[in-house]
Parts: sequence; structure tokens; C-alpha cells
Amino acid sequence: MQKILYFIILARPYQWHKNIFILAPIFFAGKIFSDKIYNLLLLFLNFVTVSSAVYSINDIIDYQRDKSHPTKQNRPIASGKISKKEALTFSFVFLTISFILAYYINSIIFVVLYVFINIIYSAFIKDKKPLDIFFVSSGFVIRVLAGAHISQIIPSSWLIITTFFLAVFLSTMKREAELHTKIYERIGLISATLTTVSYSLYTVLERKGMLSALSVFPVFYGIIRYYIIAEESDVKDPSILVFDREIVISFLTWFALIFSDLYLRS
Repeated sequence: MQKILYFIILARPYQWHKNIFILAPIFFAGKIFSDKIYNLLLLFLNFVTVSSAVYSINDIIDYQRDKSHPTKQNRPIASGKISKKEALTFSFVFLTISFILAYYINSIIFVVLYVFINIIYSAFIKDKKPLDIFFVSSGFVIRVLAGAHISQIIPSSWLIITTFFLAVFLSTMKREAELHTKIYERIGLISATLTTVSYSLYTVLERKGMLSALSVFPVFYGIIRYYIIAEESDVKDPSILVFDREIVISFLTWFALIFSDLYLRS
């Protein structure tokens, strides 16, 4: 049972919430209750399996580096709780499941692209600033494009742009929490500003609704809150800060406003 727990930790389930980005195209198109939602749930599972495999591959590649890291040395592979051979087998099984699912729902091109980008990132790009941030952020955009493809929706250009800037912000703050460098701090400020501006332009130019416009405020507050906590706390992976009470309240307020504008108003 303890071994199973280590494999679960290796899969990083606390990162799976990122896969909700696949729902963005159908949500903002106002078609969340369409018959495409079943395939989107399978796509969500598809990205859970492929991202878990990628996390395992990343930890195999970073094995030596993680062993000397103050917190990452506790990861299953670096700590020796799971061997590299076992982790490789785990990755192979999850990749196989992912490719089968991808073939079934016709998302294979996005899964292959996601795996390719992440392996290139882990092997060659991780220490190259700011290219590392762009590679990580591309994974979020791939999720959105995959969701649009499965939903048979042409995604808004504003959605793609805002997703990219938000992903840059989240990725940058993770780096800032780990390294505490001025470079990532400034990139975080720039990407936070661009995220807010692009989302604001989306609500004004495309949605053109009062409720959507009001949703800018909880978005802006949530971003500021995320930035402050990531800067001031000792949390090494700010992605868990999505469970912060004020961020959750900001998200629920944003969701209520957008849902009302997209679904109830019509």
C-alpha cells in the first residue's frame, strides 16, 4: 500500500486541476451542456494520464539534480522510494493508456505534441531563461486547443492569448517561489498585467456584457492575491495556492458572473 502511495505522489494529483483548461473553449462558447461534454471528460482523463507520465519522465531526467535539492530530494525517485526502472514502467503504462484514449477521442496530435514539448523541456530547456517559461506555458495552450478540437469549436483569439499570458504568470511565479530572482519577479509582474489587460479586452470587445465586464475585478484580485502569497510565503510550488480561501472566493465570484452572463442571460 505504501508503494502505491508513492506512485500516486509520482503522478502529482495536486497538478491535475490544470487540465480544466480543456473546458475553456466550450465554456466560453456557452455550450457546456452540449453532448460534447462526455468526450471532454475523457479528454480531461486523457491529459491526467499523459501529464502523470510526463511528470514521471521529468523526475527520471532530474534524478541527480533533485537528490541535492532541499525539498525535491523527498520526491519518490530522488529519495529512492521508487526506482528509475519502476518509474519508467509507470510512465510507459500511463502513456499507453493516454494514447489509447487519445486515439478513441481523436486527440492524438495534441497528446503527442504535449509529450514532445515536455520531454524537450525537461532534457534541454529547463535552465534556459525565459524559454523555459514559454515551453511550460505552451502546455496550457495545447490543452485549450485540444478542448476546442474535441468540442468542434473555433476558439476565440482572446481566449488563446489570455490563456498564454495566464500560463506565463503561473509558471513564472513557480520559478520565483523556487529561486527568488528579480528576473522571474519582473516577468511575473509583466505577465500578470498582460493577463488582466487581455482578459479585460475580451470582456469589452467580445462579450460586451455588464456581468462579464464585472468579472474583471475578481480576476484582477485573484491574480494580485496569488502574486503576493507566492512572493511572501515559503511555498515552493505556488500551484497549490489555488486552494487559498481568498483565491477560491475570487474564482467562485468570477464563475458566477461569467456563468450568469453566458448561460442565464440567454
